[in-house]
Amino acid sequence: MYRFDRLVADLRRDPAALAQRAAIRLRLAALRLSNRLSRRPVVGSGAVVVNLTSFGHRIDLVFYALETIAAGRIRPRRLILWLDDTATLAHPPATLRRLQRRGLEICSCPDFGPHKKQYPYALTGPTLPLVAADDDVLYPRRWLAELLEAASRHPLDVTGQRAHTITFDGDRVAPYARWVAARGTAASFRTLCTGVSGIYYPLGLLDALRAEGDAFLRVAPRADDLWVYAVAVRHGIRARQVGERQAEYPAIPGSQRGTLYRQNVTEGGNDEQFAACVGERERKRMLRDAPHDSGALPGVPLGQVVSGNGA
Repeated sequence: MYRFDRLVADLRRDPAALAQRAAIRLRLAALRLSNRLSRRPVVGSGAVVVNLTSFGHRIDLVFYALETIAAGRIRPRRLILWLDDTATLAHPPATLRRLQRRGLEICSCPDFGPHKKQYPYALTGPTLPLVAADDDVLYPRRWLAELLEAASRHPLDVTGQRAHTITFDGDRVAPYARWVAARGTAASFRTLCTGVSGIYYPLGLLDALRAEGDAFLRVAPRADDLWVYAVAVRHGIRARQVGERQAEYPAIPGSQRGTLYRQNVTEGGNDEQFAACVGERERKRMLRDAPHDSGALPGVPLGQVVSGNGA
């Protein structure tokens, strides 16, 4: 039970945060009810496939993210959850079995880590573009509609709800902690979209990922966003952000244990993996291609922004 004295203290200290937590709790309750009672298909007419992956304790929570996608104004043609956990594949939780009856696909793949969101689907020789989503986020109803509207105007680009602008020290890439939140919607080889808020991948990039194979296991096993970015730049595919500023969505309570943030950000794993992914050709392409109508959002170093996989 939420103690009354704690409630009073929280109201005095930060009433806005308390209201936000209450709103999230109400939304979670509504999503649990929908999972138990809804017969509405999770798929629809959107000309795209949405992929997620999950692992460990988050498998018991991923239905929340899936239900928010299923409640969207536009639903994807296919909704796929990729798993390498054999026990879960054999006996999914009741929450996921109910979603399967409404059209969710649960597919098996090797343990590609966070790359399960992109690589297994790319291997299928897809005919529909991909949107990669995270398993620890509550998405708004217009989330997929906004991505598809932006992608329809620029169908050959990578398009994300949340992106970073890669900064330079002279002609060298600056450390990850000094990259900045993207501002504006211009496409650039310096724009790196992050999966936590959702990314649209065109078919051309899926073909490139398939051609590049599983080299990510050696150079960026914990950083799918960095690997996909490097492949895109190498193959001449720019990225852009949907809106003028990064879209941030609430995390599912209890889902943040076991994220890659500490390894990738605090301990410098992103810098190490980025250097392994990006060669001289990609660096020169980035250096020549600053966004024309977008720029860094001042005062927001990435080391202060937490996302599920630390990108």
